[in-house]
Amino acid sequence: MRCKNCKHWERYKIVGVCHSPKWLRGYHITDEEISSDDVLVEDDEGWCMYSAPEFGCVHFMEKDENNSPKQK
Repeated sequence: MRCKNCKHWERYKIVGVCHSPKWLRGYHITDEEISSDDVLVEDDEGWCMYSAPEFGCVHFMEKDENNSPKQK
């Protein structure tokens, strides 16, 4: 259940970016748009949250053979 094995995670150099729909980004998210299991990152100005490959998350979804890691 680590990021490196998750279908939402995309490697970026030695870390990666999570593309899970549970990660909400921006300053203009309303209370009604947030679920009890979401995370909010205020990144309207280009900020980003990176995770290391061994980080884990409750929203982990195993990669399948069609969802290979993307390299940048």
